[in-house]
Amino acid sequence: MDKGDVIIVTGSAKRVGREIALFLAQKGCRLVLHCNTSFTEAVSLQKELEGKGFGVAVVQGDLCDTSRLQDLFSRFVEPFGRVDGLVNSASVFSRKSIEEVDVATWQQDMALHAAAPFFLAKYLYLHLKARQASGSVVNITDTRLSNPTASRPSYYCSKGALAGETKALAIALAPTVRVNEVAPGLILPFDDGQYFSQMAQKLPLKTTGNPSAVCEAVWFLLSSYFVTGETLRVDGGQHLL
Repeated sequence: MDKGDVIIVTGSAKRVGREIALFLAQKGCRLVLHCNTSFTEAVSLQKELEGKGFGVAVVQGDLCDTSRLQDLFSRFVEPFGRVDGLVNSASVFSRKSIEEVDVATWQQDMALHAAAPFFLAKYLYLHLKARQASGSVVNITDTRLSNPTASRPSYYCSKGALAGETKALAIALAPTVRVNEVAPGLILPFDDGQYFSQMAQKLPLKTTGNPSAVCEAVWFLLSSYFVTGETLRVDGGQHLL
């Protein structure tokens, strides 16, 4: 990535997506902050970054509406007239067992975690090819794909599809677009952190992570011109257990 390159960060209003956006701004990137329901939080982040002199735009859209993804990508291009990279970080964590999961949940998971990243990468490829430029995609998956639990089968199946896309698109979109993935482990708890504290003692590195570790991995993959189709696990060795 060069200074001034434009990066889309999906799901950038909260949690790790927000931290990725903040990190990339500090690296000199201009940002398109994508959000869906968290518009207020995205605008707040935009104002924070603009107050520091960074180039930022907010684009709201439902990634699960696959019929409108091409239009949504066009809206991503409008603020700066170009896009150079894409971080697919938008996610939902449906905690439904195999007995509880229904077709609607499955379809939402697959649309958000598989279909949207696939087609946004395709539209980025076409956009860059028309400009005779090159760019990069980083998908955010999950280290538990190598050792899933029974609690979220629909989520894991859809993130597994995204992991498969990383390798398939690394071939299909080359040499115009490099496609890689970051597979985080225990980064941000959803509860009081008790589970994280317990798990920390089981990890080889004896500690859980923080968003900065994911941000650094995303930046490495965005800017490493000779890396594609790679999975970078940021999990303290969790995948080794």
